[in-house]
Amino acid sequence: MDTDTTRPRLPRTAALTPGRGGQPRLLIDAPAGSAEIYLHGAHLTAWTPRGGRPVIFTSRRAVFDAVAPIRGGVPLCLPWFGAGVSGDRRPAHGWGRVSPWQLRSVEPQPGGAVQALFTLERDGIAALYSVSVGEELALTLSLRRSADAPTDHPVEAALHTYLAVGDVTAVEVSGLDGVHYLDKVTGRADQVQRGALRITGQTDRVYASGSPVTVSDPAYGRRVRVTGVRARNTVVWNPWSAGAAALADMDGDEFASMLCVESAVVGDSATRLEPGESVSLGTRIAVAPL
Repeated sequence: MDTDTTRPRLPRTAALTPGRGGQPRLLIDAPAGSAEIYLHGAHLTAWTPRGGRPVIFTSRRAVFDAVAPIRGGVPLCLPWFGAGVSGDRRPAHGWGRVSPWQLRSVEPQPGGAVQALFTLERDGIAALYSVSVGEELALTLSLRRSADAPTDHPVEAALHTYLAVGDVTAVEVSGLDGVHYLDKVTGRADQVQRGALRITGQTDRVYASGSPVTVSDPAYGRRVRVTGVRARNTVVWNPWSAGAAALADMDGDEFASMLCVESAVVGDSATRLEPGESVSLGTRIAVAPL
């Protein structure tokens, strides 16, 4: 008999098992889709709609040691992005992706989906993260500032989604035409997207829009639609060959197999929360034939 009262009761479609590096992970095998989520960082590393191809990229060289962030999947960047608005916050992208989260519940949902809830409290911020796995992937992150929070830094958040693509040089990203963006490669903040985005080199852009974005992938014969929920920004990132080779947890050729399209609230869109106030951010990912 399982006497661990901290572990939620799991439906038959879910299991807690050791994963890579012996790290605890939640496996979901729902009628409409499957997923893998590590408790370190509440980090989703795989999602596959039933009968389809995997949609999420995770590096072959990702580190699973309960210390380092996992390369790929959907890292949770919170409560700051990069080095934060002030430019001096550490660790990079906040503590959400490198902290152990608590699995609170796993419940079947209509339409053959399964929802898992995770929580984390740190530095006066209470985080609630919902992962709904099915024919679509729905992620919702909520952050609430406690009454005794030690600081009132602006809160940023991003769902740093690594999409798996057949060939990044062949994909086309639509939905950003006419949107202003910060080009973090060149440092220029006065850029405007013209037409669809093609990836032809190192790319690191913060767009001033959370509107739906579609990644058309001819190599995989599909369209992946990323719809931000209460997002104010979309981040598009690919390290290209030199950038990937410089990363210890990514093979140099893997840049061609991934593209990050991130729903975010970052930079000028950051929110300063008063005690008791909360902010939420979500993303929905759906796949259709090309």
